[in-house]
Amino acid sequence: MQLPQRSVQPLWLLALWLVINLLQAAFSPLDADETYYWMYASQLDWGYFDHPPAVAVLISMGKDWLPGAFGLRLGHVLASTLTIAGLWYLLEKPRGPLLWLAAGLIFAQPMLHVYGFIATPDGPLLLFTVLYLLAYRRFLDAPTLANGALWGLTMAGLLYSKYHGVMLIFFSVLPHLFWLLRKPGAWVAALGGAALFMPHLYWQYANDFPSFRYHLSGRDDAYEFKFTLEYLANQLVIFSPLLVWHYVQTFRKDSGHDRFGIANRWLVIGFLLFFLYTTTKGGTEAQWTALLSMPLVYLTFRAARDRFPEWQGQLWRLCLIGGGILLLVRILLVAPREWLPFDKPFDHQPWVERLAEEAGDLPVMVQNSYRLASLYEFYSGKPAWTFTDVQYRLNQYDLWTDDSVYNEKPVLLLGQKTWNNEAATPFRTHTRDMRWQRIERFPVAKGLRLTAAEPLPDTLQRGKPVAFKLLAEVPRDLSLNGDFSLFPFIIFHFPDGTMSFYKLGGKATNQLTADQTAAVFTGDLRIMNNLPPGPAVVEFGMGYPGMPPLRGQSELVEVVIE
Repeated sequence: MQLPQRSVQPLWLLALWLVINLLQAAFSPLDADETYYWMYASQLDWGYFDHPPAVAVLISMGKDWLPGAFGLRLGHVLASTLTIAGLWYLLEKPRGPLLWLAAGLIFAQPMLHVYGFIATPDGPLLLFTVLYLLAYRRFLDAPTLANGALWGLTMAGLLYSKYHGVMLIFFSVLPHLFWLLRKPGAWVAALGGAALFMPHLYWQYANDFPSFRYHLSGRDDAYEFKFTLEYLANQLVIFSPLLVWHYVQTFRKDSGHDRFGIANRWLVIGFLLFFLYTTTKGGTEAQWTALLSMPLVYLTFRAARDRFPEWQGQLWRLCLIGGGILLLVRILLVAPREWLPFDKPFDHQPWVERLAEEAGDLPVMVQNSYRLASLYEFYSGKPAWTFTDVQYRLNQYDLWTDDSVYNEKPVLLLGQKTWNNEAATPFRTHTRDMRWQRIERFPVAKGLRLTAAEPLPDTLQRGKPVAFKLLAEVPRDLSLNGDFSLFPFIIFHFPDGTMSFYKLGGKATNQLTADQTAAVFTGDLRIMNNLPPGPAVVEFGMGYPGMPPLRGQSELVEVVIE
């Protein structure tokens, strides 16, 4: 199969890409993470718990003046269009039949379709990846101070998009590191990029480095072989499985000797190996290597253009097949739900409407799900919030303090299916079983700090009582003796990643006053006989009835259990 010979203007193909993504953005249901980042955009800042701020900036471009999902996604659609334009420049502005080949390679990339309209941090990351590669090539060709400053600007853009950008920079400069160290322009790039990134680093410092703590230590699970298998399988899918043979042959037969080509090869191999290593610490997500779509398209296109012109017809055919499959999936996303013989993916609006009928004017408080809380607020237009216990991870809602307005007020509490509460009503979201109940006076315990009046002994003996007093301080008045009271817990974290917790006693009866300290438990602390002996980390937390204790309410203390 030969490449089309009919000439077409690149601008027409770019306009077609823009129109397709605008329609997709308007009519595809939202993924839960998109509404979470939409909440980011309601409070623009230099950083957020999970990610840098670029995703929030793009969402803010359309969310307040355009309706629904279309407004939320507009900035990312525009960013995707600029990404494709940048790729055309990266491929050295092909025309004629080679333009069709370039368009086919781009059309066949699953990650470029996904982030052509979905509003996540990967959208700006892909944009700044191609801008970075363009600026880096320009600098390698002419290492001037001006080109170094431009390169540094794209470095900062990468880091403001997603922390993965630091690996892109590292692996792309690694093969030329000693050459770059002798170029003043490279120092301008590095120092200039670091200076532009300083506002985010200061935000991290002011908030006790929540993102770095989470990404560096929050994902450290016991190794399972399935993590590695899933990672390898994902890589075969996300870069278009029909093109894998050509990718491999490109790396085998088109080594190239120019600096930029070598940098792209190191980037691909280094990135893939790095995330292969991370599977030893837990599961990975498919999109973590999405930015490699850029160097793979570049290297494969260059090989087909310069070294293996016989590939061109075969590549074009495979790209049409792969791109056609992706286009069919995109059509299913916008199809009305009544047309489909299966549940429509990401179709969250129906359950939100059902829950909103139950809640009426009450705000919804969600246990352990920032995704459900943000989905509910987006689709219902009514307030929602979430709280985090020890069986869930911290998130941006734990940094915000807006939930103080719900303290001691009526709410509809949406709990997990494990909520031990016979009075709660079962409820089904799109994919999850939950339970809800109206709470007349909901105590907002976030911000409550627990401290031991006296330090715990270094060694705790099972079954032996220890005289103990637990003190609490809160930023607001809080009643602990209402119909939905809080209970003090002790929590043990063990080296193998397991955890155990139990109540310290009966219902607390204290009324806590803002900025004052009061005891929430006084008595004997008993270490349960069923706890395993050895080292452990102890913390304390308050828990709602029938739920685990809240996370992050006390210091962590290392002890030994005997």
